[in-house]
Amino acid sequence: MPSIFPHATFTGAYGDTATNNWYPAQAVLEQGIVTLWVGSPTGWMQYFSVPAAEVTVKSAAQRITLTVAGRNYPILADPRAVYQALNFGAANVVGEITGNQTLGAMSTAGRAMNQVGAAQAFNAGGGNEFLAAMRASGARVSRLGYGAIAAIGCGAGLLVVILVVVITVWTLNI
Repeated sequence: MPSIFPHATFTGAYGDTATNNWYPAQAVLEQGIVTLWVGSPTGWMQYFSVPAAEVTVKSAAQRITLTVAGRNYPILADPRAVYQALNFGAANVVGEITGNQTLGAMSTAGRAMNQVGAAQAFNAGGGNEFLAAMRASGARVSRLGYGAIAAIGCGAGLLVVILVVVITVWTLNI
């Protein structure tokens, strides 16, 4: 007889704020219970195991953060993408300062490819299935994906352009 509870696993890396390191991790939902397993040099350690209804799940881009009893457990699908994004951002700044448009264009393309890779890692790690299963199991789930993040960024950029045009027109008419 099939289980009435959904089953899902999200595989990624747990960000330990005490050590500022990333460790292999799996968030497993089975029979309505969520268990977080984190890899260590001595093997897998169970960080918690609680009913799904006691977990708040927030997800943005490639990250899923599980909140249990007021404590956050961030899990990234690919933590290397964070460091790559920082490197591409630095390259973009250098390109802007030196006037090297090629470097700026290459860093922008690199950031875009980095986001695509992180999104693929999120899907490959079972992110979407895990969020859907958690929602079906009674957890409070919120998701802000790459589309929404891009829309916010584009909207903010458009707002800046409009403000600059309005201020310029207003200043010229004075």
